[in-house]
Formats: sequence, structure tokens, C-alpha cells
Amino acid sequence: MRGTTVGMLIVATTAVAGCGGGGAHYANQPRPPIPVNLTVYINDQRVSVSPASVGAGPVELIVTNQASNSESLSVLPAGASAAQPLAATGPISPQGTAQVTVNLNSPGDYTVGISPTASTEAAAATPAGIQAALLHVGHPRPDANSALLQP
Repeated sequence: MRGTTVGMLIVATTAVAGCGGGGAHYANQPRPPIPVNLTVYINDQRVSVSPASVGAGPVELIVTNQASNSESLSVLPAGASAAQPLAATGPISPQGTAQVTVNLNSPGDYTVGISPTASTEAAAATPAGIQAALLHVGHPRPDANSALLQP
């Protein structure tokens, strides 16, 4: 009886020890960088972004509209006027706020400005009078593998 119990214990220990192996086929992909919060201020003259330069990776834009009209914000690569925006908000009421997340993984310059809200192409092409801000994205930020208490 005692020999059977010892034998069963050895078999159980071997089975449990064998469950943890197989690390060669596990792909440990690095986590993306921690998102950086940028504040965006819109008034009747211009859009401003702070900070104006950030490393490549995910960015959280926290937008406040201090203009006298509702405005929508869009993020475009610099020089791409008719391109599909990388991120956009809906209309933000005066004195209102909004948040939008965008992955700016490619270094370069990006335009942060108001979106045309007009219903015709001619009206959309008319300058709104609110100057867009320029956001510079540099080299990629380090991954978040060593960051504690992050999702």
C-alpha cells in the first residue's frame, strides 16, 4: 500500500512538472507604448496642441472648444488636405470637451485642425479662419513591458 502511494505521488509530481514547459513556441510580443495625453485648445483664431512634439505611439487627445461655434477636430498627416483623417471628433459644443485616441506610429508632422462641417464641397473648401496646429511625432517611444500597473 505504501509503495503504491509513493508511486502515485511520483507520477503526479512528474505530470504537474511537465505542464509548465513548452516556452519555445510562446510568442512574447511587446506591449505598445503607454498612451500620452495631449491637450488641444480650440478658439476662434487657432488650434493649439500641448506638447507640440511627442514620440511615435498611441496618443490621447483631450480637446476643449473655447470657440464661439461648435467645431469638429481632425488629425491628418501634414500636407494631406483631402485625405481621410486618422482621427476625428463629432461636433464639440462651445465650452465643451471631447477625447479621441489615435495611433501615431509613423514619425513625421501631423496637422491638428478643425474639420469642415459644410454639406457641399465648395463650402468645405472655404477656409474656416481657424489656424490648425502642427504636431511633430519623433522616434517611437519604448514599449510598456516594464511599466507597472498598466493594462
